[in-house]
Amino acid sequence: MRTILRVITASVVAALVAVAAGCAISLPDGVIYPSITLAEGDPIPVTHTFTFEGAPVSITVTVDGGLYAGASAAPKTVTRFGNARENDWIEDYYPAFVDEQHHEPFYTDVLAALRAIRSECGLDDDRYAELLTVFAQSLTYQTDPVDLSPKFPVETFVEGQGDCDDKTLLLGALLAREGYDVAVLLFEPEEHVALGIRGTGEGYEGTGYEFIETTAPAFIGMVPDSFADGVTLSSTPRVLGLSGGAARYTSGDQVRAILESRQRAIDTALGLADDIERADAELSRLESEVRSARSELEALQASGRIAEYNARVGAYNALVDRYNAAAGERNALAERYNAMTEVDRIVVEGLADRVGTYARVVGMLQ
Repeated sequence: MRTILRVITASVVAALVAVAAGCAISLPDGVIYPSITLAEGDPIPVTHTFTFEGAPVSITVTVDGGLYAGASAAPKTVTRFGNARENDWIEDYYPAFVDEQHHEPFYTDVLAALRAIRSECGLDDDRYAELLTVFAQSLTYQTDPVDLSPKFPVETFVEGQGDCDDKTLLLGALLAREGYDVAVLLFEPEEHVALGIRGTGEGYEGTGYEFIETTAPAFIGMVPDSFADGVTLSSTPRVLGLSGGAARYTSGDQVRAILESRQRAIDTALGLADDIERADAELSRLESEVRSARSELEALQASGRIAEYNARVGAYNALVDRYNAAAGERNALAERYNAMTEVDRIVVEGLADRVGTYARVVGMLQ
């Protein structure tokens, strides 16, 4: 889903001039990024339940209320001073939310809950990255109509909702701390933010990162056709690296096989729909002929013209055979069409289960 990129207020602190001394005093160049001052707050128990690989899973974490209160109250803007160039701040702006120092105990607690699921399910590195991704995607997509600033990850977790950059920052923080090489993908013209995780190939638009959409269910490496208001991604993203490790996502080929299989199924179904339409027209024509021939036979039989009746029975039966054969062909087309739509259904409903979806879909089209 598309979200409006946060408008950052970048203020400049002017240098002061000491008139009496006859010399100019200038502040050093620099940028002040968003940070948290801890506040008072009671512990907040938070539970999130979501479906992963076809089964419900749940995590419960008690969040420091002072951290959440401080994050909620913290300014989300950037302050530039001195001669800092206007665009220097963007490279570190999103990472500042992820790496805010007071978050580390929070990340530890959240990851402890997610690692417990990993252990219970016996997940490898790729499936664990998918677990974290599905968790972030399961949070409600919601854009604040008033405040378009990004949230700190703890805010998104406690509130259980956020838009593209909110959910991206939370997921990026968790993956980075589990040793994955991740980066924020900033699409400035489209006003959209996604996450990238280092893959084994060229990645999205040659970035080396597999695309992760956090606003809706999607496989790692799957780019939605469009976002809110019909917006599609056409620009090359700005890649803003997060401080993580070197671990990569290695199942991109399976994801691409799933998506290619789905597209083949959709294309095949569209062609079959045209074939079925033609077959239905032919069946309708043959049915009309069968009804007409049967009416004539019944009239002959009713009038006692048995010889003529018997003479036409063979032609009538041949016509019925043609109709039945055409009906069989039409039903075979329909069966094939249904199989293709089933492939599409399995993919759409299996976005939280790459392993199971790959096994089902690729096998169906072999």
